[in-house]
Formats: sequence, structure tokens, C-alpha cells
Amino acid sequence: MAKNEEQVLEGASVKSALLFEMDSVALGARKIRYEVLAGIMKEQRIELTPILFSRYCLHPAPSIYMPEFLAAMKYTAATPEQVVDRLNNETTSRLMQKTTMISDGLIKWMDAALARGAIVACASMLPQASADAVAAHLNFDRWGVKVFSGLPADRGFPRAEHWLRMAKAIGRNPKRCLAIVSSMATTKTALAAMMNVVVVTDEFTEYQDFCGANLVCSDLKEVKPDEFFEQISF
Repeated sequence: MAKNEEQVLEGASVKSALLFEMDSVALGARKIRYEVLAGIMKEQRIELTPILFSRYCLHPAPSIYMPEFLAAMKYTAATPEQVVDRLNNETTSRLMQKTTMISDGLIKWMDAALARGAIVACASMLPQASADAVAAHLNFDRWGVKVFSGLPADRGFPRAEHWLRMAKAIGRNPKRCLAIVSSMATTKTALAAMMNVVVVTDEFTEYQDFCGANLVCSDLKEVKPDEFFEQISF
């Protein structure tokens, strides 16, 4: 048994990293952002439907889609910057509630990755201070998760360079990284960074094109992580 454990620690995974989207993959924040935005629109008697949200608001960075979205909705009560700030603040507040839970499926995959000696890190579209606060509230330290904010998103997160910077910061070759993402945008850029990619869809992204991803599923609990890790030599 000791020999097997030693082989694991000396194997491929000690050079690997499991990266994931904190907001949508771990915490289901896309649904929260939809509910917050719907509430903001309702104050001006504008109805935000799931279809409209899917049309305009699926980019991970609200600052990227907000100007076009507000114009299309004919919302004039606040500037795009003000709405983004309010969206981030109210989303953070919701994520800090006691009822917020980390996805059971992701916990299963993080546990499996750590058992193989891999590093775990995540990206968030919340400001760094807010992302750190949410991570601390949910005890991400249990898995030693390193938290990276995608802000400022002047050219839009995610780009391949953002994934590459994360890999460099944790000392891992991008080709040895597995990114768990939730949208077409994050899929394409993680692939462009030469990473393995697993997509976890939700009600807003299930129809998107995830061509090139190693795996697409609606729940990480549906897949045994160790079997998948073996397939990609993680």
C-alpha cells in the first residue's frame, strides 16, 4: 500500500492542476446573476426573461455585455458601470449567505485531484477582495484552492492569456491543466491555452457549442473523476 501511495505522489498528477470557474461551476452564480438583474430591471418595469438573459448576458464578465444589454432593454435608471457594481455587490451578498453550497460534484473532483497530488485553483468574475471573501466563507482552504479574479476585464475575461497567467502563477504547464468551465466563451479560451476542458452546463448554456471539449455534462457527479483523469493522463 505504501508503495502504491508513493507511485501516486511521484506520478503525473503532481505536475497537474485542476482549475475551475468559481462563480458558475462551484456556486451556480449565473442563476443568481439572472435573478439579481431581473430585480434591477423590474424596478423600471422591465421584464428580464431567461431567453433575453441567454441572448445578452452569458459572457463571464458583466462589464463586457452590460452596455449593449441595457440599451436593448431600454434601461436608463443607471449607467452600465453602476449596474455592474450593484450586480457584483448583490451577487457577493447572496453567495455569502449560509445557504450557499459548493457543488457536490466539484467537491468530488477536487478531492480526487488532491488525492493524486494535483494543485487546485479557480477563477472568479468578482473583484479579488469579494472572491477571496466568498472563498473564505465557503472554506476553500480545505482544498488549498488558489483564487484568481478575472478583473479588471478591460479586454474581457476569459482570454487564453488569463488561463496561461493562472497556470504560470501556480507553476504548472498549461497542457497539464484541466479547466472545468460552464460556457462556450470559457471553453474556447481554455482550449486556446492548450488545456484539457470539462464543461458543466446549466439551463442558460446547455444549448451552446462546446466543440473540442474533452467532456460535456450537466453534473460532475455523473462522471467518475479518477477514470476521467486516467483517460487524459492527468
